[in-house]
Amino acid sequence: MNRGILGYMMKKLMRYKLAILLMCVLIPSFIAVSLLNYYVQRDAIREELITTSLPLVRDLIDWEISTRLQDPLLASTLMARDTFLIDWILDGENDPSKIERYLDAIRLEHGFDTAFFVSAKTLRYYSYQGVHKEIDTGNAHDIWYYDFIDSGESVELDVDSDEVSAGTLTIFINYRVESSAGELLGVVGVGVEMSNIAALLQQTQKTYGRVVYMVDESGLVQAHSDMDIIEKRNIRTSFGIDRIADAILSSKVETLDTHYEGEHGDVLLTSRYIPDIKWYIIVEQDESLSLQIVRRMLLRTVAIGVLASILALIISIRVVNKYNQNLKDYSRLDHLTQVGNRLELDQRLQAEFANCQRSGGTLSILMIDLDNFKDINDTCGHGCGDEALINFTRLVSSCKRSTDSFGRWGGDEFLLVLPKTTGAEGVAIGNLLRSRVAVEDALSKFKVTISIGVAELREGDTLENLLSRTDKALYSAKEAGKDRVYLQA
Repeated sequence: MNRGILGYMMKKLMRYKLAILLMCVLIPSFIAVSLLNYYVQRDAIREELITTSLPLVRDLIDWEISTRLQDPLLASTLMARDTFLIDWILDGENDPSKIERYLDAIRLEHGFDTAFFVSAKTLRYYSYQGVHKEIDTGNAHDIWYYDFIDSGESVELDVDSDEVSAGTLTIFINYRVESSAGELLGVVGVGVEMSNIAALLQQTQKTYGRVVYMVDESGLVQAHSDMDIIEKRNIRTSFGIDRIADAILSSKVETLDTHYEGEHGDVLLTSRYIPDIKWYIIVEQDESLSLQIVRRMLLRTVAIGVLASILALIISIRVVNKYNQNLKDYSRLDHLTQVGNRLELDQRLQAEFANCQRSGGTLSILMIDLDNFKDINDTCGHGCGDEALINFTRLVSSCKRSTDSFGRWGGDEFLLVLPKTTGAEGVAIGNLLRSRVAVEDALSKFKVTISIGVAELREGDTLENLLSRTDKALYSAKEAGKDRVYLQA
């Protein structure tokens, strides 16, 4: 009794040891895979941000800003070539009300916030409200004019406060006005309030979670969602980005996709130079913000994985126990008819053959085939064919001796192994089966008949020879017209 209890406890302990071993393998493996997946996702997110997401936002803002500035650029170009404006200048700038109405009409027609003209001859600053002032080299607010003239450029964008509009921060599009002889006549242009561009950048930052801003060729911020840093912050002197500022400002032909170490971690960055306005558009993404989601997912995944592993272990132990039991049956039974399969028959044949070899007894084999079985499948369907096979095996199983072995050899062929039975006795048993099949209600409705080949083990026979002669006997029975028993000599 004590030995039985001890043995039972040992089995339980072995079972728990297996569970513990599986847990020691599964849980660390799952954690390792989760960590590997985290690093793969981290690299994938970084790659996606640098190559796809950030450039997409950059291109979107590039298109949006270019679209918004296209009309002001075009209007400034047309104004600089407008014969009315040139003729009015060459006629001595008489009647300022004409230029005032002209500038106001341009402003209202296109929805600009301001429109202006600065005369190279009189240095008067004309706005849509009239003559605003005369510019002076001593006025810091007028330096833009002299810098633009000295640059030799035809057009430029300049961010400055608009004195006409109470100091509103404005993007001015300045265009050089020249006579047909190339004489400098002045500078004309329009202005768009920076708040419009800042609102666009703010909306983009809110929608996509990216910081978007624009700098000029010197690195000075010209457009930003935070208007307080416009024309006050330069990327050459800003922490972190100052290390790659030269690379950004020298990339005028190709886009730049890079990163730098910011105050809170790695910052991914993409930039592009916009030739039309001579500004760089920069899009940034704090990598740590993107990875926060991945880190939370990692923790959730590990927690769920541990719980799932424990549950899987419990289920696995139950399933394995059940499977081991079923495996013993399924490995030797035909799945449809639940009689012995070919593997089971091979084992029984070898056992009976070895027994005959030792004892010198006799052995007969019946190979049974359902006649015209294909017609049942074709006419009534495979379901009826399966029913016929099942009913046939039930009939044979009820008739055979306990020492006999019966099973499905393949398809609609079955094998009945008869120990201690002569060939003549095998023929008698085969005819008995034929007669039983003929009157069996479950089979007669399908008009099932059977052909049987019989062979008796002879001296010097191998198992292969015996099976071969049995197969030939069945073939002879089929050739002779079916529904009969044939003994192979």
